Amino acid sequence: MKFIEKGAEPSALREYNTTPGAVFDNCPKSVVRDALLQEQGFICAYCMQRISADLNASYKPKTEIEHFKSQRRYPDLQLRYGNMLGGCNGNVGKGKHKLICDKSKSRFDDRHDLTVEPQNQDRIKQIKYTRSGEIFSDIDTVNDDLNEVLNLNEQDLKEHRANLYKSLKAKIKNFWGIAKGNKTKVKALIFEEHKRWNSRTDNKFMPLCGMALYVLERELEKF
Repeated sequence: MKFIEKGAEPSALREYNTTPGAVFDNCPKSVVRDALLQEQGFICAYCMQRISADLNASYKPKTEIEHFKSQRRYPDLQLRYGNMLGGCNGNVGKGKHKLICDKSKSRFDDRHDLTVEPQNQDRIKQIKYTRSGEIFSDIDTVNDDLNEVLNLNEQDLKEHRANLYKSLKAKIKNFWGIAKGNKTKVKALIFEEHKRWNSRTDNKFMPLCGMALYVLERELEKF
């Protein structure tokens, strides 16, 4: 995951909230979706894969409006923008065992609130990654959320992260050749790579950027 700094509530949503009997199903979802995409840099709040306002094969937007706290148990929060996140389509249609992010989380909504939270910088710092692409935490409740509730170690997603880890390590190895073993120059190159992964192009972060930043920060700690 990558830390999400929430922006201001869209004016259209704020105005809709003054409507008597306002409910989420009738709110200006396209406006909310666009606001979430912009503040998250077009990546899913949980798995960090690319999301967009485009339509998928089922003619649904490729971005789900996810409620961090369940609408079912927290109906008073259903229209609160601070409780909304942009998520991917969660592998719907690919089998129950492949469901990820909010589509996996929905199975636990009746009894479980997430401990891990994209809007909490301290929680994000408790997330780790391995060379095999596994996402985990030493904090049991956070680890359970990552593995069980959000299913972020789903095989395809895990393989995507493993491939990214491999490519980053290869690039870092190449830095040593470019710099001819000069540690100061290597550190500078890694720092620039970190900056690239932490920046937006056309307001978009690169997919899986949270893992890339984790790997690069571990490399910088070696100097």
